[in-house]
Amino acid sequence: MNKKQLIVTSILLSLMLILAITQGFFKENFEQVILMDQGISEFKEYKICKGKYTVSFPSEWSVTEKEIKEDQYVSYRLDFKDKSSKITGLVQVINTKEDLNVFAENDLNNQYLEYYNSEVIPFKNSNNSGVLVQYDTTVKNGYEFKNECYYLNLGEGKTAKVLFNLKAKDYKDNVKTIINTIISSIKTS
Repeated sequence: MNKKQLIVTSILLSLMLILAITQGFFKENFEQVILMDQGISEFKEYKICKGKYTVSFPSEWSVTEKEIKEDQYVSYRLDFKDKSSKITGLVQVINTKEDLNVFAENDLNNQYLEYYNSEVIPFKNSNNSGVLVQYDTTVKNGYEFKNECYYLNLGEGKTAKVLFNLKAKDYKDNVKTIINTIISSIKTS
């Protein structure tokens, strides 16, 4: 390698390193811009299952907690919806030691509504990993919904199920940022 090639190579490597470092900074800023564009300025944290776990939702959203007896199959339920009712859903803590993939498949097959375009895939984000089930449904009055159901293993024989129902006509890519922020907020206390 001659001197010019060495200089050009070192400059290119330096620029690549700078780009890699600044990428994380811009990603966080883009997520904040998307959240603010959707009218979300802050999140409210909810302690669930007697404070064992936490989940955060946009403070503008309506959230209803339903405490259920601890020894039941579903030991906790929380319903949520955004202020325009474009995104609705629920969080359940389920008592099961079943494998997440098997549990997700069985849960999908036991749907009350007919579903189509279903896909069961593993997911991983900054704080959690588990199984994501995506599927579409149509209700009698013609509304089509895109559904995303996340299954997370909480340990101690407990599984978190987080279901998002979105009207298909309102589904946009920036909704994924909101969903990912909520899923990333689920933590063991």
